[in-house]
Amino acid sequence: MKTLLVLILWALLLVLCWPIAVFALLGSIWYTTQKYLVQKKNALLDSLTQLYNKKAILFHLRQELLRSERYGHPTTVALLDLDFFKKYNDTNGHIAGDNLLKRFARILHDEVREYDEIGRFGGEEFIIVFPETHIKDAAIVCERIRKAVSETKFYGQHKMPFGKITVSAGLAEIKGKRRIKQDTILNKADEFLYKAKEAGRNQVLYKE
Repeated sequence: MKTLLVLILWALLLVLCWPIAVFALLGSIWYTTQKYLVQKKNALLDSLTQLYNKKAILFHLRQELLRSERYGHPTTVALLDLDFFKKYNDTNGHIAGDNLLKRFARILHDEVREYDEIGRFGGEEFIIVFPETHIKDAAIVCERIRKAVSETKFYGQHKMPFGKITVSAGLAEIKGKRRIKQDTILNKADEFLYKAKEAGRNQVLYKE
Protein backbone atom coordinates (compact mmCIF):
# COMPACT_ATOMS: atom_id res chain seq x y z
CA MET A 1 0.00 0.00 0.00
CA LYS A 2 2.81 2.39 0.92
CA THR A 3 4.56 1.62 -2.36
CA LEU A 4 1.39 2.43 -4.29
CA LEU A 5 1.02 5.76 -2.47
CA VAL A 6 4.64 6.65 -3.22
CA LEU A 7 4.12 5.87 -6.90
CA ILE A 8 0.96 7.96 -6.97
CA LEU A 9 2.77 10.88 -5.31
CA TRP A 10 5.65 10.64 -7.79
CA ALA A 11 3.16 10.58 -10.65
CA LEU A 12 1.39 13.68 -9.32
CA LEU A 13 4.72 15.41 -8.85
CA LEU A 14 5.75 14.72 -12.44
CA VAL A 15 2.38 15.95 -13.76
CA LEU A 16 2.69 19.18 -11.77
CA CYS A 17 6.37 19.84 -12.44
CA TRP A 18 6.87 18.89 -16.09
CA PRO A 19 5.58 22.24 -17.45
CA ILE A 20 8.11 24.06 -15.27
CA ALA A 21 10.89 21.81 -16.55
CA VAL A 22 9.83 22.38 -20.16
CA PHE A 23 9.70 26.17 -19.71
CA ALA A 24 13.09 26.10 -18.02
CA LEU A 25 14.53 24.13 -20.93
CA LEU A 26 12.99 26.47 -23.52
CA GLY A 27 14.30 29.46 -21.59
CA SER A 28 17.78 28.00 -21.57
CA ILE A 29 17.63 27.30 -25.32
CA TRP A 30 16.42 30.86 -26.04
CA TYR A 31 19.18 32.40 -23.91
CA THR A 32 21.87 30.27 -25.55
CA THR A 33 20.57 31.12 -29.03
CA GLN A 34 20.46 34.86 -28.30
CA LYS A 35 23.97 34.75 -26.86
CA TYR A 36 25.25 32.97 -29.97
CA LEU A 37 23.57 35.49 -32.29
CA VAL A 38 25.02 38.44 -30.36
CA GLN A 39 28.50 36.92 -30.45
CA LYS A 40 28.17 36.19 -34.17
CA LYS A 41 27.02 39.76 -34.85
CA ASN A 42 29.82 41.25 -32.75
CA ALA A 43 32.36 39.20 -34.70
CA LEU A 44 31.29 41.02 -37.88
CA LEU A 45 31.12 44.57 -36.50
CA ASP A 46 33.69 47.22 -35.70
CA SER A 47 33.25 47.81 -31.96
CA LEU A 48 33.58 51.62 -32.19
CA THR A 49 31.44 52.51 -35.21
CA GLN A 50 29.12 49.47 -35.31
CA LEU A 51 29.75 49.21 -39.04
CA TYR A 52 31.11 46.06 -40.65
CA ASN A 53 34.73 45.39 -39.74
CA LYS A 54 37.36 44.89 -42.44
CA LYS A 55 36.97 41.12 -42.61
CA ALA A 56 33.19 41.32 -42.97
CA ILE A 57 33.11 44.09 -45.59
CA LEU A 58 35.75 42.34 -47.71
CA PHE A 59 33.59 39.22 -47.62
CA HIS A 60 30.67 41.27 -49.00
CA LEU A 61 32.95 42.73 -51.66
CA ARG A 62 34.08 39.26 -52.77
CA GLN A 63 30.45 38.16 -53.05
CA GLU A 64 29.54 41.17 -55.18
CA LEU A 65 32.53 40.67 -57.48
CA LEU A 66 31.46 37.06 -58.02
CA ARG A 67 27.91 38.21 -58.81
CA SER A 68 29.26 40.81 -61.24
CA GLU A 69 31.30 38.16 -63.00
CA ARG A 70 28.36 35.80 -63.22
CA TYR A 71 25.50 38.12 -64.09
CA GLY A 72 27.30 41.00 -65.79
CA HIS A 73 26.10 43.84 -63.59
CA PRO A 74 28.48 46.60 -62.41
CA THR A 75 29.88 46.93 -58.90
CA THR A 76 31.50 50.08 -57.56
CA VAL A 77 33.78 50.43 -54.55
CA ALA A 78 34.51 53.68 -52.71
CA LEU A 79 37.30 54.31 -50.22
CA LEU A 80 36.74 57.34 -47.99
CA ASP A 81 39.26 58.93 -45.66
CA LEU A 82 38.70 61.71 -43.12
CA ASP A 83 41.09 64.55 -43.96
CA PHE A 84 43.72 65.52 -41.37
CA PHE A 85 42.34 63.01 -38.89
CA LYS A 86 45.70 62.51 -37.17
CA LYS A 87 45.94 66.26 -36.61
CA TYR A 88 42.39 66.28 -35.24
CA ASN A 89 43.23 63.41 -32.90
CA ASP A 90 46.46 65.00 -31.70
CA THR A 91 44.82 68.41 -31.21
CA ASN A 92 41.51 67.41 -29.61
CA GLY A 93 42.38 64.09 -27.98
CA HIS A 94 41.52 60.46 -28.66
CA ILE A 95 38.05 60.63 -27.10
CA ALA A 96 37.10 63.43 -29.49
CA GLY A 97 38.66 61.41 -32.30
CA ASP A 98 36.55 58.38 -31.42
CA ASN A 99 33.41 60.54 -31.28
CA LEU A 100 34.25 61.95 -34.71
CA LEU A 101 34.55 58.45 -36.15
CA LYS A 102 31.22 57.43 -34.62
CA ARG A 103 29.44 60.51 -35.99
CA PHE A 104 30.99 59.96 -39.40
CA ALA A 105 29.73 56.37 -39.34
CA ARG A 106 26.21 57.65 -38.64
CA ILE A 107 26.47 60.06 -41.58
CA LEU A 108 27.53 57.19 -43.83
CA HIS A 109 24.61 55.10 -42.61
CA ASP A 110 22.15 57.95 -43.19
CA GLU A 111 23.38 58.88 -46.68
CA VAL A 112 23.91 55.52 -48.41
CA ARG A 113 21.12 53.53 -49.99
CA GLU A 114 19.46 50.65 -48.18
CA TYR A 115 21.32 47.97 -50.15
CA ASP A 116 24.81 49.51 -50.02
CA GLU A 117 27.31 47.92 -47.63
CA ILE A 118 29.56 50.04 -45.37
CA GLY A 119 32.62 49.02 -43.40
CA ARG A 120 35.50 50.47 -41.47
CA PHE A 121 38.61 49.62 -43.44
CA GLY A 122 41.01 50.73 -40.73
CA GLY A 123 41.74 53.87 -38.73
CA GLU A 124 39.93 56.79 -40.36
CA GLU A 125 39.44 54.95 -43.67
CA PHE A 126 36.07 53.51 -44.65
CA ILE A 127 34.76 51.48 -47.56
CA ILE A 128 31.41 51.37 -49.32
CA VAL A 129 30.39 48.56 -51.66
CA PHE A 130 27.76 49.64 -54.19
CA PRO A 131 26.06 46.55 -55.69
CA GLU A 132 24.70 46.79 -59.25
CA THR A 133 25.79 50.43 -59.43
CA HIS A 134 27.70 52.38 -62.05
CA ILE A 135 30.49 54.62 -60.83
CA LYS A 136 28.67 57.86 -61.72
CA ASP A 137 25.70 56.89 -59.53
CA ALA A 138 27.98 55.84 -56.66
CA ALA A 139 29.80 59.15 -56.98
CA ILE A 140 26.52 60.99 -56.40
CA VAL A 141 26.12 59.18 -53.07
CA CYS A 142 29.75 59.90 -52.11
CA GLU A 143 29.34 63.56 -53.00
CA ARG A 144 26.27 63.66 -50.76
CA ILE A 145 28.38 62.19 -47.95
CA ARG A 146 31.19 64.69 -48.58
CA LYS A 147 28.74 67.59 -48.43
CA ALA A 148 27.03 66.28 -45.27
CA VAL A 149 30.38 65.95 -43.47
CA SER A 150 31.47 69.41 -44.56
CA GLU A 151 28.24 70.95 -43.27
CA THR A 152 28.17 69.09 -39.94
CA LYS A 153 29.48 70.87 -36.86
CA PHE A 154 32.11 68.83 -35.02
CA TYR A 155 33.87 69.56 -31.76
CA GLY A 156 37.21 71.30 -32.31
CA GLN A 157 36.74 71.72 -36.07
CA HIS A 158 37.90 75.36 -35.94
CA LYS A 159 41.41 74.07 -35.21
CA MET A 160 41.55 72.17 -38.49
CA PRO A 161 43.20 73.47 -41.70
CA PHE A 162 39.86 74.11 -43.44
CA GLY A 163 38.12 75.23 -40.25
CA LYS A 164 35.82 72.22 -40.63
CA ILE A 165 35.90 68.44 -40.98
CA THR A 166 36.17 67.13 -44.53
CA VAL A 167 36.44 63.79 -46.28
CA SER A 168 38.06 62.62 -49.50
CA ALA A 169 36.96 59.66 -51.62
CA GLY A 170 38.27 57.55 -54.46
CA LEU A 171 36.07 55.22 -56.52
CA ALA A 172 36.59 52.26 -58.85
CA GLU A 173 34.14 50.14 -60.85
CA ILE A 174 34.00 46.67 -62.34
CA LYS A 175 31.61 46.62 -65.27
CA GLY A 176 30.67 42.95 -65.01
CA LYS A 177 31.29 39.71 -66.90
CA ARG A 178 34.95 40.04 -65.94
CA ARG A 179 37.02 38.15 -63.43
CA ILE A 180 38.85 40.65 -61.26
CA LYS A 181 40.79 40.23 -58.06
CA GLN A 182 39.55 42.01 -54.99
CA ASP A 183 42.90 43.75 -54.52
CA THR A 184 42.76 45.13 -58.06
CA ILE A 185 39.57 47.13 -57.55
CA LEU A 186 40.67 48.19 -54.05
CA ASN A 187 44.01 49.43 -55.35
CA LYS A 188 42.25 51.37 -58.10
CA ALA A 189 39.93 53.06 -55.61
CA ASP A 190 42.91 53.78 -53.35
CA GLU A 191 44.75 55.34 -56.30
CA PHE A 192 41.95 57.85 -56.81
CA LEU A 193 41.70 58.48 -53.07
CA TYR A 194 45.40 59.37 -53.12
CA LYS A 195 44.81 61.70 -56.08
CA ALA A 196 41.96 63.38 -54.19
CA LYS A 197 44.33 63.99 -51.27
CA GLU A 198 47.02 65.33 -53.58
CA ALA A 199 44.54 67.60 -55.36
CA GLY A 200 43.67 69.39 -52.12
CA ARG A 201 41.34 67.00 -50.25
CA ASN A 202 37.60 67.41 -49.64
CA GLN A 203 36.64 65.91 -52.99
CA VAL A 204 35.42 62.77 -54.75
CA LEU A 205 37.58 61.45 -57.60
CA TYR A 206 37.10 58.63 -60.10
CA LYS A 207 37.46 57.77 -63.78
CA GLU A 208 34.62 56.38 -65.90
